Amino acid sequence: MMPMFFVLIVLGGMGHPCVCAALGLVYIVTRYFYFTGYATGDPQNRLNIGEYGFFALLGLMICNISFGINLLRR
Repeated sequence: MMPMFFVLIVLGGMGHPCVCAALGLVYIVTRYFYFTGYATGDPQNRLNIGEYGFFALLGLMICNISFGINLLRR
């Protein structure tokens, strides 16, 4: 997951730096809560806030698609 996150945030950040920075922060915070819930040993505790990290990745993918379309238009 982390290599994909790094690629998405770097490439998307070239076109939409503020949006990608905010989505990166959301992803990091949700991963923190996922892993603290994971450390408890109870599977239900990992999905309290940690399940929203995929929405941040989806937003980063949309930023990359938008950046790619803008590059093709030029």
